Amino acid sequence: MQDKCPNCGGPLVTKTIKKQFATGSIDYPISQTCPKCNWSKDLTGASDIVSKPVEMPLVAKKEEVKIPPVPPKAVPPKAQPVSGPSSDINKIIIVALAILVLGGLAWAFFLYPGAPTKQVESPTPTATATVTQTTVQATSTPVVAEVTPTGKSIPVFLDSDRGFIRNKEITIKPGDEIVWRNTGTDTITLVSSDGLFDAQLLANDKEFRYTFLKSSGTYNFYLKENQNLNGTIVIES
Repeated sequence: MQDKCPNCGGPLVTKTIKKQFATGSIDYPISQTCPKCNWSKDLTGASDIVSKPVEMPLVAKKEEVKIPPVPPKAVPPKAQPVSGPSSDINKIIIVALAILVLGGLAWAFFLYPGAPTKQVESPTPTATATVTQTTVQATSTPVVAEVTPTGKSIPVFLDSDRGFIRNKEITIKPGDEIVWRNTGTDTITLVSSDGLFDAQLLANDKEFRYTFLKSSGTYNFYLKENQNLNGTIVIES
């Protein structure tokens, strides 16, 4: 083993492993390393073993199979027209028929003009004028006068026992506001018989306001707890 690095001359560090024997143990060096230049040497002898290259098995080359060419199909020769006595007879028959047809046409048009043809007179179309009368009716839509709030509020006092107190029937002007107030101790429900608004639940000292934007009319109201407790609002134009 070397004590100094062959590369830089620095001291070497030897790495050992301890092996046990029957009577004791021994430190066996396995490598040397230079901490200065990182030079190292394997002392086990494993680096001296050269591995042999593994020979790959040869792959058998596939033989190409040649397919013999297919011979072209033989084309039968075209049949030649047969000339003989039968073909001459056919020609004679065709010529004779042609002569008969031409003779019939000549006799029909030149030798015998035929009966006079009668001409049919087509009727002359008569133009008929159709007059469609459209009646347009004018529909008049009644014009409803716009009603604006007057800013006037009229109170109506309610009680579950006495109903509409003091003013059971009230006459107002278009645009006036009615204020229903529950002066009783029990909760009541105010209902419009004409469906002007949804049923209103009024606890003690609670009120409901509604502005009558109608030009005229009579409207009835009652308490849901007792329909005999009712009142009327009359709108005068």
